[in-house]
Amino acid sequence: MVTSKFDDTLAAIELNAARKLNWDYNQFKDCFSFTVNKEAIEIALKTQIEESQLETLKQALLDYGFQYKKNINNLILVFEQNVELRESNIIDC
Repeated sequence: MVTSKFDDTLAAIELNAARKLNWDYNQFKDCFSFTVNKEAIEIALKTQIEESQLETLKQALLDYGFQYKKNINNLILVFEQNVELRESNIIDC
């Protein structure tokens, strides 16, 4: 795993999501906590968000090849890297 490359990618994903939500980065970090688990990104919701904000967040991760997979107890959103992107090593995990 090339940690610095993936860390840069994760930061870009977070910034992209904050921008799409029209939030500043600090506001974004106050609402979400990102965790990387193998080829998945888990996003813990620190506060409730509206359905439209959830859809925007899903699109922001899809921009980087991560597809929404499941919601755990309405608190953790799980996104997995698109299999085609994973196989082509666009994002090294």
